[in-house]
Amino acid sequence: RGLGIDAAYLSLTRGDGGQNLIGPELGELLGVLRTEELASARRIDGATQYFTRAYDFGFSKTSQETLTFWPHDSVLKDMVRVIRRFRPQVIVSVWSGTPADGHGHHQASGILALEAYHAAGDSTRFADLEREGLRAWQPSKFYRSVRGGAGATLTFDAGVIDSATGMSMHQIAARSRAQHRSQNQGSLEELGPFRTGLRLIERVPSITGRDDS
Repeated sequence: RGLGIDAAYLSLTRGDGGQNLIGPELGELLGVLRTEELASARRIDGATQYFTRAYDFGFSKTSQETLTFWPHDSVLKDMVRVIRRFRPQVIVSVWSGTPADGHGHHQASGILALEAYHAAGDSTRFADLEREGLRAWQPSKFYRSVRGGAGATLTFDAGVIDSATGMSMHQIAARSRAQHRSQNQGSLEELGPFRTGLRLIERVPSITGRDDS
């Protein structure tokens, strides 16, 4: 938003298997509620929202367990479909694909994100998507979120003020995240400098030099 960049948010599930801190809805009804929470968040931060067919079946301890229930190629194809439709220059994965992510769904999401980055640009993978007008599309870079800034190769000051709202990017992000009320998400909308970062994991060979863009 602060850089005038079109952004999309891809959630693999709709959160059907989680807990609900604000009402009695569980299962599919909770999935509807969390879908609307995501839509509300996107109305604030301005991104486009996408989903895959992956189902939140409840807490999972490992990515291996999750991928025994999720149809790997079907979920990966959904991700590739979104990438080829939206055609991003850069992909940012929230999750690392390691046990550090906690929930097995998060671990599997991190693993599949990198797979989708490669598969989206490979014309031999999911070639039938061309019938939908979706040709191979290779994003230029693949990043992962860095919590706390340690190990970041690219940093931003999210404390910059958005002239249209008078709020900082960090405040807008906090308000967006606070829409996830069934999960009790959100934080104080603090003013002032706020550094956030990304770590570059892969990039196409034609991009060289410092990671400052």
